[in-house]
Amino acid sequence: MSDQLPVMGTGGRRMPDGVPIGIGAIALLIFLGVGAAVGGELGQVALASLNALPFAVLAVLAYLGGSRFNWAWVAAGLWLAMLVGGAAIIVLGFGFATVANIGAAQASPGGAPQVAPGGWLRIGMIALGTLGTIVAGTLLLFPQARRLIARRIPINPDSFVHTVALVAIVSIGAICTIPLLVLGQPPLLAMVGQMSAGVAAQGRDSAGMLRDQLYALVWTIPAALLAVGYGTRRRLPEALVRLGLVRPTWRQILAAVGIALLLVVAVQLIGAGVSWLWGAMGWPITDEAAFGELLAFALSPIGAVVIGVTAGLGEELAVRGALQPRLGILLSNLFFTSLHALQYNWDSLLVVFAVGLICGLVRKRTNTSTSAIVHGLYNFTLIMLSLA
Repeated sequence: MSDQLPVMGTGGRRMPDGVPIGIGAIALLIFLGVGAAVGGELGQVALASLNALPFAVLAVLAYLGGSRFNWAWVAAGLWLAMLVGGAAIIVLGFGFATVANIGAAQASPGGAPQVAPGGWLRIGMIALGTLGTIVAGTLLLFPQARRLIARRIPINPDSFVHTVALVAIVSIGAICTIPLLVLGQPPLLAMVGQMSAGVAAQGRDSAGMLRDQLYALVWTIPAALLAVGYGTRRRLPEALVRLGLVRPTWRQILAAVGIALLLVVAVQLIGAGVSWLWGAMGWPITDEAAFGELLAFALSPIGAVVIGVTAGLGEELAVRGALQPRLGILLSNLFFTSLHALQYNWDSLLVVFAVGLICGLVRKRTNTSTSAIVHGLYNFTLIMLSLA
């Protein structure tokens, strides 16, 4: 099914015009402004929108661009450049923070960041690699490049919507892996490992951080609907079907439970094998102690439920629901894996890729609801096992 259908006025069906979108955008801006000004819990709700809202705005602008050059084309191009540039700045910031031991400096009174001479070289390599990925991503703006890719993934190389999605996903996904390639360690875990104060240094207690996960999910669901054309190209029932967010059958639910439990067992075995291989080869592995601190806020039965629901449903809607039908299993799963490169080393990323591949196959054979059950129950079970 093309993302250009059903369109406004096609076959006598009239889709919503730009007025509801405009009113919604104004209301949203007012809410975000009030939330930022008031702060507190309302501010946290507004802040949680940063994970999904920018991509929803990009999707809406791309759909409004349609098939001819207009103001939305320009707006979508500028917004895309801002998103990719913002990702590059964040990655550079993480790289600098890791090299300069900012985590240790914050945890020590009177401490100041310091960059060794060799550290500047690594920061420069991160900057150069980031610039290279941006240049490579812009090559996808050429129709010839997209036509080559369209032989492998189900995109329309002439679709403006598909072009914007492809450039964004490839560019941002590649950018996220640069610090790990250069530093040999994920920057988020490196910063946590530098902190003696652990999770408390993040300025929010465990209950608050769990609420933040729920706030992010609240934003992700409507963002995913907008990403597949709700309000611009599709009505709500059509958008839900396009996302694969449908009622699963009991057989699908039972199959999802069985697959999730088998995944837990398989990951334990695969993880042991990967750890042995990485140790034998002398390759760096994920710092489990630092990762434990990063996830400490969720190490409780309630935390297991929250992470199971938010990560399972949120990530599946975004990756397997919105992206996979257009980018295919492999590319969407590579993007999913790259988003974890800030917190996992290559050993754990291999496991993430394998789990994502299984979820992608489940989505292809059934629907996103079923893959979300697999993903969510898998996360829940792993956290409960860690508690046991």
